[in-house]
Amino acid sequence: MGPPLDGNAMTGRRPDIAPNWYETAFDAMYPLVYAHRTVAGAKPEVGFAVKQLEIKSGQAVLDLCCGNGRHLVHLLKCTPRVVGLDYSRHMLNFAKSLVKNAVRLVRADMRNIPFTGAFDAVTNFFTSFGYFFTADENLEVARGVARALKPSGRFFIDYVNRANIEQTLVPQSVTDHDSYQVRETRWIDEQTARLNKFTEVYREGRRVGEATESVRLYTPDEFSGLLVAAGLRVEQFFGDYSGAPLGDSTPRMIAIGQKA
Repeated sequence: MGPPLDGNAMTGRRPDIAPNWYETAFDAMYPLVYAHRTVAGAKPEVGFAVKQLEIKSGQAVLDLCCGNGRHLVHLLKCTPRVVGLDYSRHMLNFAKSLVKNAVRLVRADMRNIPFTGAFDAVTNFFTSFGYFFTADENLEVARGVARALKPSGRFFIDYVNRANIEQTLVPQSVTDHDSYQVRETRWIDEQTARLNKFTEVYREGRRVGEATESVRLYTPDEFSGLLVAAGLRVEQFFGDYSGAPLGDSTPRMIAIGQKA
């Protein structure tokens, strides 16, 4: 277990977040910070996505921002034609250890998805969107999804629900993992409509790592409008992986639709 917190341990510090925060956030510490996001936990998420997208064996699927590959493992059970794309070399190395050579893994910036008309479906799990500080950059990601899809292709984007976050945000938390302690500070920047997080990792009382994260908070209308502008048609929003309708109290904003 990590050391107990003293009076100065959690200061609630809110550091400035660089526009390129994502270049260092997904490093070797990431699996420790998100240890609760497991391969087993990804199974029902993929099952729900596959059902909604009606993915069939032999169809081509792109898992955009595939991370450590925990969703790829289960997508492979539906079709062998799966591609994982991520920017982080660390995450791609973790993914390769899970899926070996069964999945093509591609390192690329999601603002420049290097595929055209190649996929029957694109999945995007766990709020892996809205990273960028300008509307045009986030729009370019959505345009890349549309470009990568075949004319009848479908998409599944699992995003955080702004209304729920505004009601339930936990400003500070501490979790222990083996000999490490993870201390997180979260806040909403109302001016930029962004959800921010500052993470510090300690081992035996000594800080061994830190990272910042930031994503744009969208209302359903804003998110739908962005996707439509990119050439994607939203057919339905869900509020969680049970299929509940989107509402203020649901934790997720899952957008499902088709290339327009």
